[in-house]
Amino acid sequence: MPWSDPGGNGNKNDNNPWGRRPNAQKPVFDIQKITQELKKLGGIFGGGRGGGPKVDRKWLRLLPFLVIAVLLLLWIASGIYVVGPDEEGVVLRFGKEVGISQPGLHYRLPFPFERVYLPKVAQSRRLVLGYSGAADSLNPGMMLTADGNVVDVQFAVQYRITNASHYLFATTNPDQLISYCAESAMRELVGRSRIDDLLTSGKGAIERQAQQITQNLLSRYHAGVTVDAVQLLEVGPPKAVQPAFTEVTSAREDMERARDEAQAYASSVIPKAKGEAAAMVTNAEGYKQQVVDRAKGDSARFTDILQAYQKNPKVVSERMYLHTMQDILSHTQKVIIESKGQPVIYLHMPAKTPVAVNSPTNSAAVTAPAVSVTPPVASTTSPAALPIPVSRASS
Repeated sequence: MPWSDPGGNGNKNDNNPWGRRPNAQKPVFDIQKITQELKKLGGIFGGGRGGGPKVDRKWLRLLPFLVIAVLLLLWIASGIYVVGPDEEGVVLRFGKEVGISQPGLHYRLPFPFERVYLPKVAQSRRLVLGYSGAADSLNPGMMLTADGNVVDVQFAVQYRITNASHYLFATTNPDQLISYCAESAMRELVGRSRIDDLLTSGKGAIERQAQQITQNLLSRYHAGVTVDAVQLLEVGPPKAVQPAFTEVTSAREDMERARDEAQAYASSVIPKAKGEAAAMVTNAEGYKQQVVDRAKGDSARFTDILQAYQKNPKVVSERMYLHTMQDILSHTQKVIIESKGQPVIYLHMPAKTPVAVNSPTNSAAVTAPAVSVTPPVASTTSPAALPIPVSRASS
């Protein structure tokens, strides 16, 4: 028996690798049974031909209505829609707005009666405008400043929807409207600003003004959006003049640094000079007051002396003479000599340069001059009125 024989047929050979063993189970599927079931199913749709069971034609006549009913239910159920937590539903009936739906489950009339738009009103949107790196001459980011410089400006507009109906139906392209308004506002501000303000500390003010101008324009057009921020991303000269602009910027920075150093030096010198000038003025005022007071005192003293002189000229003259001699003799060495040049009394007083008297002849030349003191009149002058005692020399 060849191995291709399926086995069985009374052959008890268990060594046949493809044959079925005597005690083996039957397979799960049966080809003949499957064929009979298919024939029965064909008889149902074929009107009983082939010996299959007959089906009542009443159910066949109801089948289209059942299909239509199912489709109708599906069409009615298509009106159920869900509004997300960050959305707002705008319901249109034949193209006209009839209501606004809040987040949750809602129902509308099925298409084509009503339609719902679901814009995300809580989502923050962002548009990047201006210079995009292109080298064309019509680049929207190239703008002219107030001082005649051309700059490439790239900025971003951040906005959100506040009125879904206006956002959807006020314009055919809301993003394009926002772009035009923001570019118009930025060109206006750049045209009124200097390039130094755009590159340094003036960015913040320009961003705030651009936000306000853009919001005013969009509110005038009923765009239904609120501009949250306008941010300058990149501001610089065109690539063709970048090296020259860098050199100019470096020179301007050097100038600003030199100016700051000069201002710092002036700030340190000017207050010092002002202080010295104020001190000089104060000293001069003090000296002036001192001199004036002294002059007033001398004038008052002279007036008193004049009055006393008018009353007793002789006493006042002698007293003035004695005061004068006291002032003179208090700073000199004193030697009392006779009329013939012989020293009588030598009053030794310490001095910077000692005076030596070598001979009677030249002693008068190196010493103080001889002083002849006229004795006061005893009847008119009292000893207490004299300021110092005076030695009298013989004449």
